[in-house]
Amino acid sequence: MFSKNNNEKKLNEMSTLIGEETIFKGVLDVNSSIRIDGQIIGEVNCQGDVTIGKTGQVENDLTARNLFIAGSIKGNVKVEGKIHIYDSGSLNGRAEMDTIIIEENGRFHGESIMNGEKLEKSDENVVPIDEESPSSNE
Repeated sequence: MFSKNNNEKKLNEMSTLIGEETIFKGVLDVNSSIRIDGQIIGEVNCQGDVTIGKTGQVENDLTARNLFIAGSIKGNVKVEGKIHIYDSGSLNGRAEMDTIIIEENGRFHGESIMNGEKLEKSDENVVPIDEESPSSNE
């Protein structure tokens, strides 16, 4: 059977590349990591990481372990870990993740939902802000 180390190695391997001149239509299921430099019109379900190069485009829903965007996505995204939107990247849709990084000039238009225990634990330290906060004139 597969050991945890072999499975992790498989997820970290980038075994699939959608080239710049490629247009894929349909549902794409990937059991490792993938790099997209072409266009995907359809759903992407990835067990590993998804990297969308500067020329890459995804139009539909995407699930992955981590997501790195230098191109564009129009659709809903559900990621176990981190979404990183680079300066040339754009995400238009609903995003669900533990962490999000948006570089200067990176674009995100939509709704974000942050998951994870880190957020729940930090909620204990949140101090509510009074509606009538003191003004600087007092």
